[in-house]
Amino acid sequence: MNESESAAHPDWTPLQEAYIRKLFATYQANLYFLRERFPSVFDTLMASKLRAPFEIHADGSMTIFSGQHAGSVRDFTDLGRVLLHEFERATDGTRVWVEAGYLEKPAEITDYASNPDFFRPVEHVFRGEIVRRFKERCPTPEHRHRRPVFGDHVQPLVIVFGSGFGWHLERLVDEYEIFHLFIVDTDVERLNMSLYFVDFIALHQRFERHGRSFSIALHDDNELLAASVLATIQKHAAPYMVQGAALFFHDYDSDRVRDLWERISADMGKLFRGWGFFDDEVLGLRHAVENALARRPVYVGGASVPADAVAVVVGAGPSLDVLLPVLRNCRERVVVFSCGTAISALANAGIDPDFHVEIERTAATYRILDTPRTRAVLARTPLLTSAIMYPGVFDLSPQPAMFLKDIDFGSNMLDFDRRLPRIRTNPTCTNGGLDFALKMGFRKVFLFGVDLGFHPDGAHHSKNSIYYNGEAKEGYLAGVVAGTHRLHHSGKPVPGNFCDTVLSTDQLTYSRDILQVSIAAHPDAVVYNPNDGARIAWTERIRPDDIRVEATLESRQQAIAAVNRAFMRGVLDDMPANIANLVAQLDAVIADLRMLFARPLRRKADLFVRLADMHAYLFETKHQESQVFPLVRGSMQHMGRFANDCFALMKDEAAAIEYGREVFELFVDFLNAGRENLVALHALASTGKLPEQAEG
Repeated sequence: MNESESAAHPDWTPLQEAYIRKLFATYQANLYFLRERFPSVFDTLMASKLRAPFEIHADGSMTIFSGQHAGSVRDFTDLGRVLLHEFERATDGTRVWVEAGYLEKPAEITDYASNPDFFRPVEHVFRGEIVRRFKERCPTPEHRHRRPVFGDHVQPLVIVFGSGFGWHLERLVDEYEIFHLFIVDTDVERLNMSLYFVDFIALHQRFERHGRSFSIALHDDNELLAASVLATIQKHAAPYMVQGAALFFHDYDSDRVRDLWERISADMGKLFRGWGFFDDEVLGLRHAVENALARRPVYVGGASVPADAVAVVVGAGPSLDVLLPVLRNCRERVVVFSCGTAISALANAGIDPDFHVEIERTAATYRILDTPRTRAVLARTPLLTSAIMYPGVFDLSPQPAMFLKDIDFGSNMLDFDRRLPRIRTNPTCTNGGLDFALKMGFRKVFLFGVDLGFHPDGAHHSKNSIYYNGEAKEGYLAGVVAGTHRLHHSGKPVPGNFCDTVLSTDQLTYSRDILQVSIAAHPDAVVYNPNDGARIAWTERIRPDDIRVEATLESRQQAIAAVNRAFMRGVLDDMPANIANLVAQLDAVIADLRMLFARPLRRKADLFVRLADMHAYLFETKHQESQVFPLVRGSMQHMGRFANDCFALMKDEAAAIEYGREVFELFVDFLNAGRENLVALHALASTGKLPEQAEG
């Protein structure tokens, strides 16, 4: 900002001078506000040379300039009115709708319980009951809103694209009850313009009457800006609050704003990903207890491989077929970690890995590994698996060992105080294989068959793997193969490693993102990507023909010995004591939520306030070290989402309030039902036996 612009001019009238000084005073105060609350936005403004976007005439009238547009205060106010009217119409174009097919097909959210692998599942009962009671009160479309309605002038989440003159910001805050207000700007000049006309300090103070989070984001890169918006939502609001989120388009440059919104909406599904759920975590806890009782060796770290050791992390992607000859040529000089179904491809190719990595907790892992060729390889291969693995899998290997997973409830219960290292394993086995290799100190790692993408006219997995190897499949394995083919029938384009784009699935894209996190955490390592699949950031592209391995047989043997030394027995916590502690923590949570849900419900909007209160409670900073919250958070988010959708679609406010009271009671009943399973697992940890399950 050129300070001389605000200096008095000899030809100014007193009115001109006073008005100009007023605008610059507002601007200066807003800069202080941004420096304190949004320093990155402040820094961007300070790095830009921006002139005042207006002229004040002798009679005090004003001409405002915005890009190619110029007009009076009245012109810009009238534009704001038009845009506010469009916002108030609540059309599909200004409201987010995340499909909720489970309302018509509740099995979509309950059928997991038919899987016999789960340990005494309880959550599906309460999920189904939330939907059943909604349909009981709203049996026909006439009883429901077509899109979410939260109450009279109530919007839990509002995203404003563009600040500009800012008249609309004042109106939104004063006329609507908004829980979370996110202002997103693609143009520094337009945000700069708003600083003259909007008192952001007063606006923020008025918003705080009802609001929970107020955020301003600015970036000229739409990809980074979209990621920032999603991260801000995830930080401040329950992710399911994007359902029915209101969009205000202060639309001067529709192409950029449209592109930004398309990027945000395309990635919105990420907000609903990775929550986990109670029954799954309890299954993992049961396996963790059983594996602890069996005194399996546990990864403790401490050992490190030679500096010249080379690891090959093997996935079952289609590029593995091209890379198998390369692997044969260097097999005696590299340490091979096979991951998941890659072992079936290696078995068919006649190559034994040095270690095999598995991560999934259900007995499905055992069923997939239970084929003659794979069992023959495992019978002579050390197994590295998560501590929550189905115990039967350990019996397939002569040398089984386990590691603790990062962000995993069962692993945390084995090590309350995080004395032991964690391996970043989600969502695929190759994530675990690479993270383990990097944590062991390998500074050269090759990814073979870690495609994370496929070509439209090609295979989605190795032709040597169980998905294509031509062997007859029966029962469960046949279903896995058929389901995998269906899942990869189509995909979305992502940047390719050796071509512009390949197709990928949500899970493979998620795997890519987490691989990138692991690689970024080890900047001194070089990870080579010779696969004709998805581009993985921070990897070195290398063609299969260009691969040269300088490691030796001796460095390989020393590295294998180092891996074996990194596992020890007798290092886990006292499980009965930890589970007793967990039950006490759950009792405290149940008591807290009973008090929270007992707060008065006088209007439909209070239902959403209560959900927001619950989310804030579950994610309080002081709760981050408590083990019970990773156990219950995911399920409370799932059921919060179902309740949020149902509340918002109910037309009858009195019925919605009555239904809300019942739903909040169901939340507490669910936690009490889950408590019984924890008590049963305490008995298992204490005596080695599970008590009989009570009837009914």
